[in-house]
Amino acid sequence: MCRQLKWRFLGDMTIAINENIKIWKEFSPFEFSFDESPFNSFDSRRTSARLGFNKERIAIKERWFDVLNLSDLVRKRNGADGYYRAIYIQVNMDSGEYYIGKVNRPKWSELVRYQGSGLKFSNKFKSNKDKFVRYYIASCETAEETERLEASIVTSELLADESCLNLVAGGGGTTKHPSIAETSEKKREYMKSHPEQFRPMLEAARKAFRSGDTPALRSRSRRIKEVMSTEEYRKMSATRMEKWRRENPKAYAEARDKNREVVKSPEREAKRKASFERWVTANPEKHKAWQERLLSSRTSEEAKEKRKTSLKDWRDKNPEVAKANAHKRAKAAAAKLSKEVCMIDLISGKILRRFSSQHEAAKWLVENGKAKNMNCVSSISSVCLRKPCSTGYGYRKKAFGYDWRFADEEYELKTQLAFPNLDS
Repeated sequence: MCRQLKWRFLGDMTIAINENIKIWKEFSPFEFSFDESPFNSFDSRRTSARLGFNKERIAIKERWFDVLNLSDLVRKRNGADGYYRAIYIQVNMDSGEYYIGKVNRPKWSELVRYQGSGLKFSNKFKSNKDKFVRYYIASCETAEETERLEASIVTSELLADESCLNLVAGGGGTTKHPSIAETSEKKREYMKSHPEQFRPMLEAARKAFRSGDTPALRSRSRRIKEVMSTEEYRKMSATRMEKWRRENPKAYAEARDKNREVVKSPEREAKRKASFERWVTANPEKHKAWQERLLSSRTSEEAKEKRKTSLKDWRDKNPEVAKANAHKRAKAAAAKLSKEVCMIDLISGKILRRFSSQHEAAKWLVENGKAKNMNCVSSISSVCLRKPCSTGYGYRKKAFGYDWRFADEEYELKTQLAFPNLDS
């Protein structure tokens, strides 16, 4: 039967569990019951204590240790091998019994789950789980350091205390656990030396993680992101891609070409367009600012110079393609800017001929001996535009014996109505 403990306050915020164990708190829990307001805005430490961040210290035979909260313990993880190493004390707040131990674990879940392995303590803990409170009192870098610290705390003198649940003195030997990196390297070497055993597993992994967007790949990426920051994940992905590109240049080029084809597909373009329209509707101010930045970046002197240099380099490397593109652009511009013109009889007003452009009309005049050269196009243009005559009397009404006008459906309709019996 466990004896009931009667705590003793030692004049300040210190609670004597027994002769060897004392617990100090910056603010006593009983003191909070006298506060008029739940939170005191003038005392940030008191407010933090009410929120569960009350500073604590534990004395073991008058040797004081700062209690580490879980956030402190996380930050003290060994960066070299990824292990958590700490010294802890389990205190039964009813009976005053206590147990001091060490823990060396590579995962946070294993650290939190581990309570202690002493036989006497294990029996007590199973029947009184809700009575024990665990305090982490020190963090160590190596397993040897935890052994030495435990040996300095759990001495034969402490074992003589009937409330102590330790059966042997601390520092009973260093238990070396391989680090995560060492274990991974060992597994990797074994797999390399026994490829026939792991070939089906590797083929299945390649099929699962190289077949595009799959639930398995998304799950794997999610697990990786949970244990590392976004920046670390990006660096890892970039390093892996660079290694693959360097070792497999042909496969990388094929993958890039395939990705370009997929990106340019109508389905992807429609999807991007719909997503962009939703974003514009939801963020009109951001879209306006984005447009201004985009326009500024495209029209800046630096951007213009960059495009000019890039285009010149490309023309030098691809002269034939550049020449063909220039002809194509000229033809497209002519088709866009050319206007259809009509050759009209001066007496009847009937449309005698239609030409797709003024140059085509000038060519017809030259071929039929009505004009000497292609410069006659300027005369046709002057009549079409109704430019003023050089004499100052009105505007030019004819050229080479004909009236010329740009094709106008309204004019054509009026002509047909005025001369219904004229043959076209």
